[in-house]
Amino acid sequence: MSHPMMCTTTMPNMESAKKMAKELVESRFAACVQLMPINSIYRWKGKIEDENEVLLICKAPTYHHEALEKAILDRHPYDLPEILFFKGVGAYAPYFEWMENCITNKEA
Repeated sequence: MSHPMMCTTTMPNMESAKKMAKELVESRFAACVQLMPINSIYRWKGKIEDENEVLLICKAPTYHHEALEKAILDRHPYDLPEILFFKGVGAYAPYFEWMENCITNKEA
């Protein structure tokens, strides 16, 4: 049985985030991608970094996670991109049906 899933990744700016989001939705790797400006503080190569980024929240069925991961990796500018998957325990049934239809090339 498939479940809803959210996948997060970050991009360096809104322009690259919108480009990635549009490509993921147009190519049916994600049903929806939400974009949020964030500030990230993290350790990278022995140094503490403090960067403005854009968080992408991608929504798709769980069975689609490998294709979504590959699509993100193929388009991502970072050496080590954040790609985290979160399996949902459920979703509003009509919304999940819409999500699956977006991915499976049915009318949505």
